[in-house]
Amino acid sequence: MDWLSLKEDMFLDYLYSFCRYFDRKPSHTFAKSINKRRSIMQKRIIISGGGIAGLTAALFLHKQGHEVTILDRAQAFTNAGYLLSLKNFGVKIMEELNLAGFLRQAATPSDFMDFVDGQGNRIRRISYQKMGEGMEPSITLTRGDLHRQIHEAVKDQVQIRMNSCIDFVEQDAHQVKITLTTKETLEADVLIISEGLRSTTREKCFEDSQLEDFNVFYVGGRLKKNHSYQVGSFKTYIDVHKMLSIYPIRTNELAIQCYIHQTEEVSSLRQHAGPLLQQTFQNYSAEVRELMAELLASGLVFADKMGMVHAPNLVQGRILLLGDAGYCPTALSGMGASLSIYGAKALAHFMAESPQDLPRALSNYNAVMQPIARKFQTNARNNAASFLPQNEPNLQAFAAAFRNASESEAHRRLTDQIILTPDQLNFVR
Repeated sequence: MDWLSLKEDMFLDYLYSFCRYFDRKPSHTFAKSINKRRSIMQKRIIISGGGIAGLTAALFLHKQGHEVTILDRAQAFTNAGYLLSLKNFGVKIMEELNLAGFLRQAATPSDFMDFVDGQGNRIRRISYQKMGEGMEPSITLTRGDLHRQIHEAVKDQVQIRMNSCIDFVEQDAHQVKITLTTKETLEADVLIISEGLRSTTREKCFEDSQLEDFNVFYVGGRLKKNHSYQVGSFKTYIDVHKMLSIYPIRTNELAIQCYIHQTEEVSSLRQHAGPLLQQTFQNYSAEVRELMAELLASGLVFADKMGMVHAPNLVQGRILLLGDAGYCPTALSGMGASLSIYGAKALAHFMAESPQDLPRALSNYNAVMQPIARKFQTNARNNAASFLPQNEPNLQAFAAAFRNASESEAHRRLTDQIILTPDQLNFVR
């Protein structure tokens, strides 16, 4: 029935355009029919959270003809964030939005990754070119560059309201009513919560969701300085309860990412991030210690404690969770941004597939995303056990196994974690 309705809409639109082309005014009844059907299909959509997931969803849904408003609690978007790898399926989705070319221009070369121990002794070198043979290439770039490109594409297409935070939400069978902290009320057909890992609106609307503390404190930043590292040749230190990655992304810029096992609350860790970093890496080389000091003094730093979101259902009526707010896999999965983009595309796909059956569209979105979220969250746990070993014996066992693995085995271990099945790529439920 949905397929027939969609074909009927396309045919009516064609006839309407045909009349306009030949300067024939459509009859009042026909024009009224067109406008009525368009009003039925067009949805008022509010997206709370203007991160990568929210902006991508806004761009897709606007292109479908929906009325989209983005709310974000921040005063302004920043360039802070981490270096990420946009996986090949994420690149293809960006191509649909005509953004892949811009992202490739912003990308940094990625040639090799040297895994080393705390003393700098090499465990294994990985060639990204060899590892990616037979696969569509990924793009390595900063989170800030990715966000900025999507924002530039959507900012003039939809309404973006900064410094706007949801206080209360209620819904019935027909709409969602949203009250902001300013007491202003908004109404929508759909509310998308894409506020990130620590979403307060998720806690209000999805009481059965849980935020799992991963007990890993993350500090990432970019440091402007001339250096002697080879651009595109990365280095990751693997040690007991910690991991440090250094990425020369330009001849005058480094990206640095630190992962430290910590059980303290995130607010306390953020307040003492400087002393913690210096203490954690105090026995490393003078070069590493100097980078830590410079990063803290002048770098653009982002700090947070990693966590995973578990939601038995990503949909409650006309409200849904998107991106890290609903299925955060942590950066240790290697899939955070890519999965957010995939989720936005999946949602748009099902809303286009069932334009007059919103419950079905949202149910299909939930059905596709749940197993994918479980897969990549499991991968993140496995990666934490390997790359953030709990003790020295575990570190030595991992180093020996990784060092002695065949090239194909090492590549398979790394690439199996970033692949979607053909059915998942085509949103087959």
